[in-house]
Amino acid sequence: MTTRKEVIRNIGLWGVVKSVYLSLRHCGKPDKIVVGNNVLTRIDRGATVSVRNRLLLGATSTGASHPRLGTSKFTIDEEGTVNATSTEGPTNIGPNSIVHVEGVFEMGDSYINSHARILCGERITIGDGCAIAWNVELLDTDRHKLYVDGEQVKMTKPIKIQDDVWIGHNVTVKKGVTIGEGAVVASDSVVTQDVAPRTLVAGTPAKVIKENVRWEQ
Repeated sequence: MTTRKEVIRNIGLWGVVKSVYLSLRHCGKPDKIVVGNNVLTRIDRGATVSVRNRLLLGATSTGASHPRLGTSKFTIDEEGTVNATSTEGPTNIGPNSIVHVEGVFEMGDSYINSHARILCGERITIGDGCAIAWNVELLDTDRHKLYVDGEQVKMTKPIKIQDDVWIGHNVTVKKGVTIGEGAVVASDSVVTQDVAPRTLVAGTPAKVIKENVRWEQ
């Protein structure tokens, strides 16, 4: 568990200043949003931000990156909503990550390692107790219109990652996918369909390898 003193040391003086400003402006308290020194932020005035414990953005060291090297980007559009729902510990998104929210992004007491790419056009939900490794992509939107036999395919579908899910590095989760409680997604997988609870999936596209699995942090 990263202490508050360690977080302050990681983000530096400029990070502290930005964190206090963003926290007061969007949450009404000085320590709700904690951003690293190299995190570029844009939260539009119409955006909604709700943080029950703390939201850490590029504010911690990880084994895959250093918070003072490289740049993270965190943006919430005018109609975007971010809910950090954890009451037990911080909601933690690692350094060198890009998060862009146009819909609703909700995350509990979980962490995402460095170099994440999250594009939320409709809704992305991450539960509690999830461990998400570095270089993971969560994409709930195609961004461009696609027509089949003259009819437009739905561009966005929600992604839901339930509690206690472990996702390995270099994984992509596509729109419309639900990953069930306690599931494990192996590294370098592309998840295009729902994953049942407590199953291990792997591959491109990801397929069931083992059932009735359990993992520990």
